[in-house]
Amino acid sequence: MPRSAAAVLRRAAEGCADRLLAARPLIRAEGRMPDGDTPVHYARVACRRLRSDVRTFERLLDKTWARRVRANLKWLADLLGAARDAEVLRARLRETGLPVGAFDEALRERADIARAELLVGLDSARLPLLIALLREPVFRGRARRPARDVLPALAARPVGRYEEAVADLTAESPVEQWHEVRILAKRTRYALDTAGRRRRAKRLARAQSLLGEHQDAVVAAKAWRALGPADPETALLLLEREAAAAERARDAFLAAPAIPGR
Repeated sequence: MPRSAAAVLRRAAEGCADRLLAARPLIRAEGRMPDGDTPVHYARVACRRLRSDVRTFERLLDKTWARRVRANLKWLADLLGAARDAEVLRARLRETGLPVGAFDEALRERADIARAELLVGLDSARLPLLIALLREPVFRGRARRPARDVLPALAARPVGRYEEAVADLTAESPVEQWHEVRILAKRTRYALDTAGRRRRAKRLARAQSLLGEHQDAVVAAKAWRALGPADPETALLLLEREAAAAERARDAFLAAPAIPGR
């Protein structure tokens, strides 16, 4: 008997719960996931993916359950995001080989604050509430239908939005427009994967990576400008590196924007 859409989405929700529980002790211990990923990044991706799935397949979900899950995932994703941003910025500094002590010290302080706030969140009553919600998803009647009859049609919506956004994108587009395309690329990839269209989803992997590198360069440049007064000469060198990185990512993406196809 074909799997129902509810069974697929239940597995997605439970998978998110499993990933969050696996990451929690390693975040506390400042360890690594078995694949070498940081637990902060691992947990953040889990939150982002399920938030995306809830949005894409919302018509199959109970409204109250979906609203509560979205709110709690956003709460946790925001805490994880602050910690992850500090991780990424410090990693970019280490790659430069420049004298970046003043910048790294400022980022270390930021990372310590973000980590402390994240640990408070992980120890709060809100995380067990989120896990309980993920273990007991609530569906509408349509979710009982076979997944293959329901999920692909709903996944087509983010695919269409991504394709339209890419068609409007140029090298001169503002960074906000590039960021929106990045969000749509992730949403499209997650939707296709959940809907069982994995080969189409894989076509977006490189595009998503390039869009992520572009966004990282944009965010880093903003940070270096803010920290620039501590060492203006080094800040200028860092800004030049980020501008070059962003340009490379834009050019590579526009050369092969990875439309997922049919």
